[in-house]
Amino acid sequence: MYIGRVLLTKQEPAKPYEFWCWLRNDVPVDVEIGTLLVTEGSGGEKVLALVEDMESKSATENYLLDFYGSAYGNPDSDPPTKPTVIRLAKLRMLYRDPVTVSSPTERWRVRFATPGDVNLLAQRIPDKYRILAGFLKVGSREDNPQSWLPVFAHAQFLLGPEGAHINITGTSGLATKSSYALFLCYSVLAWAKNMGERVAVVLFNVKRRDFLRLHNIPPDWEEAKKWIEQWANDVGDLALAGRVKAMWEQARALGIDPVALNPPVRYFTYQGDPDVGFMPGAQFYSYGFEDLEREDFETALFTTYQPTEPQVILLNAYLEAKKGTTRTGVSFNQMLTDLGNTSRAGSSGNEVMVPGIPGTWASSVPPALRRRVWGFLNRASAVIERGNPRGSPIRFTALESGGLHVVQLNRLTDAEKRLVVSAVIRELSRGLEAPDRQVDRVIVVADELNKFAPASGTSPIKEQIIDVVARGRDLQLTLVGAQQFASEVDGEVYGNAATKVVGYSDESEVREPIYKYLGDLRELIPNLKKGQLILRHPLYPSPLIFWFPTPLHELIPSRCIAPSDSGQQGGVQ
Repeated sequence: MYIGRVLLTKQEPAKPYEFWCWLRNDVPVDVEIGTLLVTEGSGGEKVLALVEDMESKSATENYLLDFYGSAYGNPDSDPPTKPTVIRLAKLRMLYRDPVTVSSPTERWRVRFATPGDVNLLAQRIPDKYRILAGFLKVGSREDNPQSWLPVFAHAQFLLGPEGAHINITGTSGLATKSSYALFLCYSVLAWAKNMGERVAVVLFNVKRRDFLRLHNIPPDWEEAKKWIEQWANDVGDLALAGRVKAMWEQARALGIDPVALNPPVRYFTYQGDPDVGFMPGAQFYSYGFEDLEREDFETALFTTYQPTEPQVILLNAYLEAKKGTTRTGVSFNQMLTDLGNTSRAGSSGNEVMVPGIPGTWASSVPPALRRRVWGFLNRASAVIERGNPRGSPIRFTALESGGLHVVQLNRLTDAEKRLVVSAVIRELSRGLEAPDRQVDRVIVVADELNKFAPASGTSPIKEQIIDVVARGRDLQLTLVGAQQFASEVDGEVYGNAATKVVGYSDESEVREPIYKYLGDLRELIPNLKKGQLILRHPLYPSPLIFWFPTPLHELIPSRCIAPSDSGQQGGVQ
């Protein structure tokens, strides 16, 4: 059934990527923002479009006539005549056949999209590069799997080398940032398994227990359906069960089956973590003086307060003279001792020498650097080995192809989080360049990206992340960054994310210029539902609204959540 025609008026001109249509009112037409429609021309032209905005108008000239026509503003009085209401929909083009950059030139007819129409979206993505990104809703029955049609991302634009990196924005707890990042990781792992690609996923668990239950998935889909129904009942929305089950059924038909895939999960945490019991086989990590690189020291010591140039020069001179020069190695305690045992150089007392370091230094420099080291050690006691030159750092060789690797950061200080993120990302970058590597691609998931790469200021870890997003597509290192407010993330980091995803966000945030690329869809962001997101991917000319199913580990009944006795193991490969 055709439900309307394209508008071509002085007030509503048609453009190549956006135009208006009117909708019939003689029969009910269920159209809302986000609905997929198709316009067809007499010459065989076809445009698949997304409803971006809607308006309802009547022939009544203004509010005064409408007020007087209702018995001078009496809402209990029925108007003598029912005004004709015209519904208008603003359409944003997603695909055009034939492919041209031109606007409609006739009053083309409009209808609902069919599965065949939606399949046109994937035509530019060869089968071997298709990674499931989510689902488009095309039917009114959410519990019917046929109402959910897949939307794919192009692997070479998602993971490299054509583009890389994903950024996810949304209010914490409502936008399901971590949930979508994990769903996308499952899609990537399933694609990698089918294509023979060696891919590993590293997830930084920044807050709460977001990624500490990944091993808790149902043994089969009969049990999974029970979990889904119980979860929907607990949250008080039984309709969720039908929606989630229908989308997972479609995902399984496309090969995205977490139960069958059952990726190995490895947890890395620090000594004293109170959540260690929730992580079976947790492996403890720590870092000594000899485990860190110059950039890691700068991240640890110079992020909070800007250093003086002499302090930076002294640090570099100390590392060059001491690091890796002895069989036993140097510890942080030794570094404190050396910086505190200076001797006077000359008679003036204005310059001193540091044991084992060539040259002389202003007398105020070694104590200042020592205070920085001392302060950092006090803020990083959970992850730093003070007396041992070496700890148990997370190594690239600990990664398993097809596996999920969770690095626990929850409850660590900001200094500790920055150090661990810096050290791990540096290790991953180095490992991916090794000729004998066992993994060829790594996906890194990092929430609260604004803490590591803020919009203002400079820091060593921010420069490292900028370098990663610039070189990541060549290194095969993909960053999945997430944050509540994209406006608080460095513009270069955000801009280098080829794929952008936006969930529910506050209205004041979406007014920021950084969201301009969404057009009128910005108005919808404060009304997005849980599990509903907006996707901007290079292969699609316009953003589109899509859905994804809740990951299975989040649906586990509360009775099944308990600390594991096997979480007390140590040692990192």
